[in-house]
Amino acid sequence: MNSLTHEIDNVQNPAIGAAILWRFVCGYYTTEKNPVPFPLLFIVLPMIFREDLCDIIKGTQKGKGLSKVSEKLFKDKKNDNLYSINNTAIALRQKSLESICIAENAKLFTLDVETALVFPLIEAKKTTVSSSTKTLLDAADKLGLWCSSLSLLEICDWLKVRF
Repeated sequence: MNSLTHEIDNVQNPAIGAAILWRFVCGYYTTEKNPVPFPLLFIVLPMIFREDLCDIIKGTQKGKGLSKVSEKLFKDKKNDNLYSINNTAIALRQKSLESICIAENAKLFTLDVETALVFPLIEAKKTTVSSSTKTLLDAADKLGLWCSSLSLLEICDWLKVRF
């Protein structure tokens, strides 16, 4: 394993992915107490693990929503970043599944296999983590909140993804 691959695995490891997915589920569940559709979990890591996309999420006010993120990307002529989410989601599918398994085994959230809906089991609480980890978790929480107010079709349209 070369050093670059090792570094990527350190940053994009399934345990961190599990925490990110859990915070996404918590953010989604916060407002209406609606569970997350399972397929939606597969777009979270591709967005949060990309520094440029994560920075845009972080820099967008909570009240603005996913449409503002999309607008910023198109305005700054970074729409290639938006169009790459679907391909990155496919590439990170195994890592997302590993993260889902870790989160479920850690009882952070649960998946209803009959409805394919995900429910949080633990509420997000303020914890002491590094600033870089906090950035990822806060971005995931914000992304979950934004997605909760949209249908899967609208999310597909704003993020240029397919489920």
